[in-house]
Amino acid sequence: MEQTDIMLKIEDLGVWYGPICAIKHASLEVHKGEIVALLGSNGAGKSTLVNSIIGLLRAKQGSIVYDGVDITKAKTETIIQSGISVVPEGRGMLSDMTVMENLQLGAYHHKVDFQKNLDFVYEYFPILKKRQWQKAGTLSGGEQQMLAIGRAIIGDPKLMLLDELSLALSPAYVDTIFKILKRLRAEKGFTILLAEQNARKALQYSDRGYVLDLGETVLEGKASDLMNDPYVQAAYLGT
Repeated sequence: MEQTDIMLKIEDLGVWYGPICAIKHASLEVHKGEIVALLGSNGAGKSTLVNSIIGLLRAKQGSIVYDGVDITKAKTETIIQSGISVVPEGRGMLSDMTVMENLQLGAYHHKVDFQKNLDFVYEYFPILKKRQWQKAGTLSGGEQQMLAIGRAIIGDPKLMLLDELSLALSPAYVDTIFKILKRLRAEKGFTILLAEQNARKALQYSDRGYVLDLGETVLEGKASDLMNDPYVQAAYLGT
């Protein structure tokens, strides 16, 4: 692909928690319209990488370029306003607020037609329309994850970051949500970076993937190739 197709480019990233190196020499690319999986075991640095992209953690080395602009040192608010949305690990629901109020917060930093985008969210997640006046904390885990995704897409993002999407969800809900993500990409052209411990499911629905180990990119390739890679099979697929 040409350089103009690159939505996100991370090169030689290094992130520290005090004296502890959490990310070292991490590099990846996400092209427009792709679903890219970021794989790794618990503690590999996936969430750290996601938080670095949106400016919650600062890189000490390397660069993060989004849609042609270096955002390595940009403020989180500026990054979100520029069109990056995130579904954080644990969903980040405001449990005492209603479904509608959580969705309104998702559109807060963006100049969008809220009603039009709300209808769009309800098209993909009709259960949220039925639950719109319920408090988010009363939803099931799967419904909360749908709300988290709805909140992320209501601002018309150019790039979505999804952190541990399948965590604590039933297999049925995981399948449903991944199928919706694939629909969003196919029908609306969404670009998605998926940080996911469930390697089998992530690769099943992704175009390409990267493997992160101890904060370093150790493998990359087409999702189908990674699925058949002996190292990936042994380390992440249980085969």
